[in-house]
Amino acid sequence: MKCLIKAKKIVAEWRIRTCMSVNDLFQGIPSTPPQKSFKFIKWHSPNLGRVKFNFDGSCQQNSAAEGYILRDWRGTVLLVGAANYDNTSIIMAECQPLRDGVQAAIKADYRMLDIEGDNMIIIGAVQGKTETPWQICNVIQDIQVLLSQKGNVSIHHIYKEANMTADWLSKFGHSITGVLANTECFHNDL
Repeated sequence: MKCLIKAKKIVAEWRIRTCMSVNDLFQGIPSTPPQKSFKFIKWHSPNLGRVKFNFDGSCQQNSAAEGYILRDWRGTVLLVGAANYDNTSIIMAECQPLRDGVQAAIKADYRMLDIEGDNMIIIGAVQGKTETPWQICNVIQDIQVLLSQKGNVSIHHIYKEANMTADWLSKFGHSITGVLANTECFHNDL
């Protein structure tokens, strides 16, 4: 019996590796491998009059940091932020820049926001589509209250590759102490 199970396992692995279907195995004709589709992923500017807000968090060794950036429809940097939070969980490090960035956007009076982040748990929790992890319940509630004060806000998930500037800022956050939030020290090519 063990020999039969092992033989079936070997045949299954061989079929997967050679992309053959069961019918092809018995007919001796290899099937064509499935075609892969590629999608070019990049950051897209918001529509005229809107502000795009990207955020990300980072954990390295015993350090957690955040980064966020707000840009207009031309891609001009309006506001950046980075912070070092020392030792906290990755889920908290991913959630805090969303709250901090929304607070900064409200303070700067940016009313029409397109929010993008690469953490599906955070995005889903804010949208109310997924259950909120207990570690970030209070922060998510803060974000929802802040967003309810804004008139026209959209929030959605993007791939990590389209969120590279916020990712860089979150990594930069590891090199500072405290919080950095301004537009003076960063170039518009971010």
